[in-house]
Amino acid sequence: MAESPSPFKPLSEIIDIEKKEGLLEALNLPPKAIRFFRTYTLHLQIGVVLFFVLVGAWSYYDYYSQNKRNEATQALAAAVMQKDGAARLQSLAKVSTDYSGTGAAIWSRLEQGNQASRDKKYQEALALYAAVYNDLPASSPLRPLVEYALAQTNENGGQLDQAMANYRKLAEHKSFKGIALPALGRIYELQGDKANALKMYQEAAEDKGLSGQSRSILAEKINNLQPAGSAKTG
Repeated sequence: MAESPSPFKPLSEIIDIEKKEGLLEALNLPPKAIRFFRTYTLHLQIGVVLFFVLVGAWSYYDYYSQNKRNEATQALAAAVMQKDGAARLQSLAKVSTDYSGTGAAIWSRLEQGNQASRDKKYQEALALYAAVYNDLPASSPLRPLVEYALAQTNENGGQLDQAMANYRKLAEHKSFKGIALPALGRIYELQGDKANALKMYQEAAEDKGLSGQSRSILAEKINNLQPAGSAKTG
């Protein structure tokens, strides 16, 4: 009896391993690109995995850094609120140690310097301010503030030459000239150098942003230092 023809095609006719199209062919990629992807499939897979690992690591680091900054800010606020002087200083020192590299640590060290200056421990204050200043980048907006703190501490401690050097640095910042120049005039006046004192006061008086009170004080100083017969400043 003759065999009836099978209604199904042979498997080899349905799946031709040599002729079947893959995803790369379906995307109409050039033959060179297809060969490249097939040759370096493993490398590309490793690269993709590493990319996602790095993204995950960066996200975790950013989350960790933000948490650390928040903790540092809270610790600084708690330290500043301490009423007992010794406990306050201890807490501030702990912030600068435990949260090194954060903005809170910088402010903590500055506040320790301020406290030392208020306690007339001028050398200790200068060391704290200088340590902060040396760690700040040249573009930091905190630099003039620390220069002012250094200059004031030098002046209060009787180191007038160093104070003048720091006030001159401060005068290089336009927004701080109204503070630095009168301070330089004051020191020159203390040293008996009336000519340079007058020069500093006159230069300071040219600042159009001066308050009425500051302008009045400078005018009085200028009038007192001007030679007899000179035109008085109003």
